Amino acid sequence: MFKRSALVIGGLLILLLVLGGIKYQQIQQGMAQLASFAPPPATISVVEAKSEQWRPEIASVGTLTAKAGIEMSAEVSGLVEGLYFRSGQKVNKGDLLLQLDDGVEQANLQSYRAQAELAKVKFERNQTMFERRNISETEFDESSANLKVALAAVAQTEATIDKKAVTAPFSGVLGIRKVDLGQYVQAGESLVTLQDVSSLYADFSVPEQYLPSLYVGQTVLFRTSAYSDVDFQGKVIALDAKVDENTRNIAIRAEVPNSDGRLTPGMYADIRLLKRDPINPVTVPSTAITYSPFGDAVFVVRKDNEGQLRAYRQYVKVGERRGDTVAVMSGLTAGEQVVTAGTMKLANEALVQLAKQ
Repeated sequence: MFKRSALVIGGLLILLLVLGGIKYQQIQQGMAQLASFAPPPATISVVEAKSEQWRPEIASVGTLTAKAGIEMSAEVSGLVEGLYFRSGQKVNKGDLLLQLDDGVEQANLQSYRAQAELAKVKFERNQTMFERRNISETEFDESSANLKVALAAVAQTEATIDKKAVTAPFSGVLGIRKVDLGQYVQAGESLVTLQDVSSLYADFSVPEQYLPSLYVGQTVLFRTSAYSDVDFQGKVIALDAKVDENTRNIAIRAEVPNSDGRLTPGMYADIRLLKRDPINPVTVPSTAITYSPFGDAVFVVRKDNEGQLRAYRQYVKVGERRGDTVAVMSGLTAGEQVVTAGTMKLANEALVQLAKQ
C-alpha cells in the first residue's frame, strides 16, 4: 500500500515538474519577444533653427494723450449769444467759437470812455495851470489820478468784453458741444473739449533695471486695440527725472505722429521699446519649446550610429518671444533640425519619422 502511494505521488511530482518546465520556457520566450519589440517611430514635423538679427525690446503698456488738450470754458458768466462751431469740427488758433452777450459791458464802456475823455481834458487844463502856478500841486495830482482811474475803468471793461468772446487757443479738433444758444453759462463751466491730435504722446513706464538702456530719441513701436495688426512708431522725447519709489518704475514719454488721425487720446497702447544694439539669436517656432519645471527644452532630430532618425532632448535658455517665434539664447545651434509638431509623444532618443509634406 505504501509503495503504491509513493508511486502515485512520484508520478504527480514528475508531471508537475514537466508542466512547470514547459510554462517556464513559454514565459522566457514571451519575455524575449517583448524585449525585442520596438514601438513604431513617432511621426513628427521639423524646421531648421535659424540665426536672425533682432533688436531687443522692452515690453510695457501705456496711454495715448493729446499733445495739447483742454476743456474749453468762459472766464466770465453770461448768456450765449452766438455759437460758431459744431461738434467734431477742426478749428485753427484764434477762431471764434462762442460769443456771450456783452450789451451791458458795451454800454459801460461808452460811459467809461466819456469819463476818460473828460478826465483827460481836466488833466491837460490843470497841467497848464500848474505850470503857471495857478493851482496847487494837490489839485494837479488829483486830476492826474482821476485820469488814471478813468483809463483803468476803460481797460477793465474792454478786457471783460474780450473775455465774452471764446476763441480757440490752438489748432485742433473739438469734441461734443455741451452748450446751446441762449443758455446761461457760469465762469469756468465746460463748453467743449479741444484736442491737438496732429501728434500724440505715448506715456508709459518701465522697471528701473532698464535705466541704462534708455535714451532720448529711442524708437518706440506700439499697437492699439483698434488697430491690432498695425505697428505705430514714435520717438522717446523725455525720461522722468526720478524713479517712482513706490513702483520702482521710471516714466517715459514718446511723441507719435498722427497726420492721418487714426489715433485718439485715451487709447491703450501695447508698447515695445527698442534697445540700441541688435543681437543675433537662434530662433524657432514657439511650438518647438517644451516647458517643464526642470528646464525648457527642444527635441533635435539627427541620425544615430545605425543611421536611424532619433529625437534628442536638448535643454535651452529661452529669450524674447515675438508672435509665434522664440529666441533661444543658448543650447541650440543654427541649422539643427527641431521638432515642431509631435513633441508631446516623444521621449529622449525616441525613433521618429518625418511627416510627409
